[in-house]
Amino acid sequence: MKIKHWMTTDPITVTPDTLIVDAKKIMKDHRIRRLPVVEKGKLAGIVTYRNIIEASPSAATSLSIHELNYLILKLTVKDVMKKKVVTVSPEDSVIDVILEGHKKGVGAFPVVENDKLIGIVTETEIVNSMVQLFGTRAESEIIGLENVGPEDAVGVFRRIAEIVENHNLPLLGMFALPKRQTAGNRVYIRVKTKNTKPLIDDLVAAGFEIGD
Repeated sequence: MKIKHWMTTDPITVTPDTLIVDAKKIMKDHRIRRLPVVEKGKLAGIVTYRNIIEASPSAATSLSIHELNYLILKLTVKDVMKKKVVTVSPEDSVIDVILEGHKKGVGAFPVVENDKLIGIVTETEIVNSMVQLFGTRAESEIIGLENVGPEDAVGVFRRIAEIVENHNLPLLGMFALPKRQTAGNRVYIRVKTKNTKPLIDDLVAAGFEIGD
């Protein structure tokens, strides 16, 4: 799964000279919390709602209301934006991007191709899309299979899918996680049913070990 299939194309942008009051209004109007900053067609940085709030003068300041308003109205995006931005390519793997985000504490990535901003993707958007893709909001149950041999993953997945199909159940998702202490994998399947006992019985009969 590549980022180009998950990103928001033609993202709303601002320039370094955009006033932060205008940037804040854009975020509010479009219900977003970050804006890529573009200058002369190239990505120059990113500004977040938090950047703007932190840059605003504190209510505890000794400045007068008029002085506060003057300072706020003079601030531009270039005064508060983050210039060092972690970007991704449209060809990057979704999983790699999520892992990179966790590693660097980043929740949004401008998508750049040939030095040009072509989109933006956030962890929240990816997770929401995966929820829809794997049907996690549907009436369903997850079954965990323990110590699944790693030698023939494709064959194992095919066997599991065939058993599920024999029960006329929609298979909403299936993925494997390596176990740290054994050579086998832990495989999770999500099926659209609340009555999993007949399926579990057949999986056990086929030699699979059911996890907790």
